[in-house]
Amino acid sequence: MSFSSFIYVLAFLPAVVILCGLMRKMPFTKAPQVFVLLASVVFYGWAKISFLPYLCGSILVNWFMARQIAARSYERRKPLLLLAVVLNLLFLGTFKYVDFFCSLLPLHSLGWQLPHLAFVLGISFFTITQIMYLVDCYEEMIEPSSLFDHATFVAFFPYVISGPICRAGEIIEQLPRLNSPQGPSADTIARAVYRFSIGLAKKVVLADSFAMAADIGFANAAANATPQAWIYVCFYAFQLYFDFSGYSDMAIGSAMLLGIDLPNNFSAPLRSLSIIDFWRRWHITLSDFITTYLYTPILRSFSKATLETAAVTTLLSMTIAGLWHGANWTFVLFGLMHGLGLVINQYWRKKKMPALPDPLCWLINFVWVVMAFVFFRAANLEQALLYLRQMFSPNVHLNFVPQLVAINGKTTMGVVALLAQIAGILICFLLPSSDVLSERFKTGWKSLSLTAFCLLLSFLFLNSNISKPFVYFGF
Repeated sequence: MSFSSFIYVLAFLPAVVILCGLMRKMPFTKAPQVFVLLASVVFYGWAKISFLPYLCGSILVNWFMARQIAARSYERRKPLLLLAVVLNLLFLGTFKYVDFFCSLLPLHSLGWQLPHLAFVLGISFFTITQIMYLVDCYEEMIEPSSLFDHATFVAFFPYVISGPICRAGEIIEQLPRLNSPQGPSADTIARAVYRFSIGLAKKVVLADSFAMAADIGFANAAANATPQAWIYVCFYAFQLYFDFSGYSDMAIGSAMLLGIDLPNNFSAPLRSLSIIDFWRRWHITLSDFITTYLYTPILRSFSKATLETAAVTTLLSMTIAGLWHGANWTFVLFGLMHGLGLVINQYWRKKKMPALPDPLCWLINFVWVVMAFVFFRAANLEQALLYLRQMFSPNVHLNFVPQLVAINGKTTMGVVALLAQIAGILICFLLPSSDVLSERFKTGWKSLSLTAFCLLLSFLFLNSNISKPFVYFGF
């Protein structure tokens, strides 16, 4: 079930919020949590009910392992933690990477076929969430939760498929608010609907409009002149930003309607002046995971922390993060590019190299990020390298506006898409981000008008177009 669908917006989410409110009136204090857990199971199983045993099995195994880890002395915990992490990685690898790794071996010469196992929806997210939970229990940062609380935390429908990536402690400690007889205040509900409506508009109005052009550009990479190649990949960068930040806004808004606060995941990342700043603003919860659960442990494994060991750690961490996104060499190179950018950025700062003007910093960073997105978007390495060649070919035509119109076509929908794209670029660079708008929210006619406008516009787009799946549903 997609957040950007009529069934979710007009049926599932309102029904869950209303019925959860009714459950708060029941004498059983945890009735709202029981209902939300059941609703989460329905939400997850909606796409394919055969995925449910994998989610449930993962929850049971990790809950059991966390309790076993906590029951032992600190010195005897490490083997169990390693076993639990390996089990999670094997689980993730079986359904996501087995074809990729098997393709590196000469199996065809032996007559073996790739297994082509079905990709389990959300497996990257709920697996990484539980690895964080295991480590936090190992480090005694949290106590192992009950199976009921752990299942609610992992399967919670606003983030189970595509994040934000949440830590157990910050969610489980809020469950009493979910079960509170009072429920969220009217102001919180208004803020939640406001945040959700902005996210919905980001997805179906802006991201899907950019996607129309980006899909054409990457499908016909060899035919692109240099300006067109740059326009298409920039449009993909905007598509990905509005798609995933829109999803995050809708997830945050959905959880807020139930009294649960989720962490912000984006903060105007395309305005960043450095790659370090970019990763502080882009997919913030993944950045926190990389720093806390990858970078820091790897760096500690070296006998001494130096600029060189930090560079190696950064490259390794970002390569792993790139591969986490997908079983393809393109994602490995995407991670490597960002790792290399971070290493250069770190070196520049540590060696106190001359500061560059902000506009030049922004341009360098934006170009590097956009080039990395070529690998993120391309179907394979061959297409990515072809696309990069087109971006830097001498085939330059400066008739920018006619090219931009031609990208969308001259139909009514093409003109609408062009207007949405122009609006999206202005919003991306000039207007406050969603987290800032949410912080500034005040109940009144301005916020009500913006909410109504976003919802109405989104419904018109949903009614006129087939909404594209969220990009991160594939991860």
